[in-house]
Amino acid sequence: MSLRQLFSDRPPLNAVLQEKAQKIRYSCSPSKCLHSLLSFLPIITWLPKYDWSHSFFGDLSGGLTMAVFSVPQGIALASITGVPPVYGLYTAIFPSFLYIFFGTSKHNALGGFAVLSLMTHGAIEKVMLRTATSYNATAYVNHTLDELFDRDNDTIITNTTLMQILGNETSFLEEVTMEMWTEGVTPVKQIHVATTIIFLAGIIQVLMGVFRLQYLTSLFSEQVMSGFVVGGGVHVFFAQIGNMLGIELPRRNGPGYLYYRIWDLIENLDNVHIPTVSISMSSFLFLVISKEYLAPWFSSAFNYPVPFELLLVVVGITATDYAELSRRHDVKVVGNIPTEFPPPSLPRFDLIRHIGLNAVAIAITAVAIHITVAKVVEKRYKYKINHGQELYALGFVGVLSSFFPVFPVTSGFARSVVGAAVGGSTQLTCLFSSLALLSVILYIGTALKYLPQCILSAMIIFAQKGMFEKFGELKSLWPVFKIDFAIWLMSFFLTVCYDMGEGLLMAIGFAVLTTIIRTQRPKWHFLSRDNETESFKETKKRDLERIQGNVCIFRMDAPLIFTSSDRFTMSVWQCVKKWERCKSESFVTIEQMNSDKSADIFDSKLKAARRRWKRDQKSESRCKLVIDCDGFPYVDYLGLSTLKSVYVDLQAAGVQCYFVVQKSELKRLFRATDFYDVVDEARVFNKVADAVKAAEQNISSLKSAKEVLTALASIATTDTILIDEEDIENEESSEIVGDEGREGEEEARRRAVSEHSEEIMSETSVSIGEARSTASSRNSINSEQ
Repeated sequence: MSLRQLFSDRPPLNAVLQEKAQKIRYSCSPSKCLHSLLSFLPIITWLPKYDWSHSFFGDLSGGLTMAVFSVPQGIALASITGVPPVYGLYTAIFPSFLYIFFGTSKHNALGGFAVLSLMTHGAIEKVMLRTATSYNATAYVNHTLDELFDRDNDTIITNTTLMQILGNETSFLEEVTMEMWTEGVTPVKQIHVATTIIFLAGIIQVLMGVFRLQYLTSLFSEQVMSGFVVGGGVHVFFAQIGNMLGIELPRRNGPGYLYYRIWDLIENLDNVHIPTVSISMSSFLFLVISKEYLAPWFSSAFNYPVPFELLLVVVGITATDYAELSRRHDVKVVGNIPTEFPPPSLPRFDLIRHIGLNAVAIAITAVAIHITVAKVVEKRYKYKINHGQELYALGFVGVLSSFFPVFPVTSGFARSVVGAAVGGSTQLTCLFSSLALLSVILYIGTALKYLPQCILSAMIIFAQKGMFEKFGELKSLWPVFKIDFAIWLMSFFLTVCYDMGEGLLMAIGFAVLTTIIRTQRPKWHFLSRDNETESFKETKKRDLERIQGNVCIFRMDAPLIFTSSDRFTMSVWQCVKKWERCKSESFVTIEQMNSDKSADIFDSKLKAARRRWKRDQKSESRCKLVIDCDGFPYVDYLGLSTLKSVYVDLQAAGVQCYFVVQKSELKRLFRATDFYDVVDEARVFNKVADAVKAAEQNISSLKSAKEVLTALASIATTDTILIDEEDIENEESSEIVGDEGREGEEEARRRAVSEHSEEIMSETSVSIGEARSTASSRNSINSEQ
């Protein structure tokens, strides 16, 4: 056993292995496994404690109200997704019902989301083009004589008639052209793609929960999501504007498809359907008046929110059915809605290879929106939501819902608040909402067949108003948070100009890139002692003259890693340079600044300061530098090597260097490496005050003769100039006498100082001579006047 292992504080390897084995044995015990299994079903915890007398009627009313709002919303989202309307109602039933068993939020309600529906629509279009390509195949049918005999008229088919029916007059064979499908894939329906996407997205979300990746949602900053949602609103607008205008637009998908959609819209403006536009504008105007002006008034008069969307649907169905608008004016309607419960079926696993990237983008977007809504609910209703369990809940709901005809879902804040606004307080609100929607499908579904599609499009476009209001965030971001402003705009433009899924991923990449760039240029500052609290605070570079002593304290607030090591080295030398330049400059009095020859005084002071600074660079009396390492969140291998090289270079240049380390992790890193082989351990301290005290003790308390004479020279320069100013006020009467007296004093002082330091007094004599020449020239001018 080596000496290092003998004195190591680490436990033996066999003890570590025994502890690990014991933990694994405990985690695999039956009681622990049962507890872990039950943790995935929070309903087992809260349902036995349900207060039926207090919460039942509130949940019932909240669920019925949520169902009323979900009917038009579900049908509208189905039209965005590109699936039949009834699947929008199914999507509002099954995920919301399953969330009761796995969710931890009392107010969240899962359902469709416009942005997710549009992303799913793009994936559906891509799959339909790739896998369901049809081609024509020829088949032959052999007819019998009985099949060709006209029994109504009791006539035999003649050769001419036979040729008209079969295309020939010699045989009973008929050529039949049949539609076949490529790759052996049976015709793919849109809902098949949607259910496969929600299945694969659910698997991804469960894996995120297993590996505890909920922290990845921090990459979806508020600015990224705001720009993405507003950009998605632009996509939704152009996806529905064709239905509002009654224009049949060609299918477009892929990156940059929005450019072609706008061009198609411009080319087809001549085909606008006037009756459809009239219905659309009337519906949109009704929603604006009712939601913006009447809703606030009704909310103060009634305890329940008024479902204006449902009223619009009822009026639209009644008017279309009564006036026969679909038959007489060719207004497109929703069509027949099946009134039956859908049987469960497996997703189309053969489509997974075509929708992998789309499913990843949809899964991540759904998680980001769901967690964002959960955080809002936490703040509004003052209770904690387990975000890790919410990943499992969203994933399990997606996997189990995929056995029914639904499309991807997430939380919506408006939908989550509707139930709570009328008294709903537990997850049973979603249960009653699902039961009410199921009764709508079974008994009222046939009445929805006459609902015009343009009314749904008007509802969808009006719903984007809340998203476009997020443009107001830019006004508050620009004055202070320029980087966040750029992230918001970049997320918006990438989503609009490229595509939704790819645009979101690129916006996240841009946000991460801004973080990397900011770590490449970390900020550093000086520290100085606060006389009131005796602590050390940040000091601006222009306030260095107020810091007493010759100990410079440096701190950089950034990780010391491979990306910032060069910046750290450069910043340390900049710090030393700024400090020594500031401390070497001479003092200029207010009287000198206000005098007529202040420019000459400043020039002489600047020249003397530069010479003095260059001399100090070569001398041994340089500043003492204290590096506060608490500004480093973490240090990597290159950062540690940089600390050692900076220490060596500073010592070689005559700058005494000290370190302040309080983090235990950095101390452990110092001990585990050869840091103390390069750096004297006595130069490492736990507190800034201790390091400053040690640096001050190394500075001689008695000033050298050189420093004393330098101070005397500065005093002599100042006194001489002040005497000059008094002589100038006396003007002609004392000009000759004053000049001779000043020259004598100057010569005497120069001889006294030159005995100790010829170099310092030569600088003083230069500045005094310059001041004297300026005063003499001014006095001569005054005498001539």
